[in-house]
Amino acid sequence: MDYENRRDMIVTHAWEAWTKNGLNLDDEARSETAKTAKDAVNNTYEGGLQTDLEWLAAALRRLNSNGLSS
Repeated sequence: MDYENRRDMIVTHAWEAWTKNGLNLDDEARSETAKTAKDAVNNTYEGGLQTDLEWLAAALRRLNSNGLSS
């Protein structure tokens, strides 16, 4: 799987876990949280040195450690 497909998969999983599948989010909040999740995933990439689960865990730690909540 290439980087873009991997990244998109991790973004989807991170967003779903972080927002509980978008529970109680309006369209604007969905859009903003999606951008935030994508940023967290992009900022935790380690050049292919991590598994998908490690990458997802790092992204979720970043989302949760920044005081962000859905």
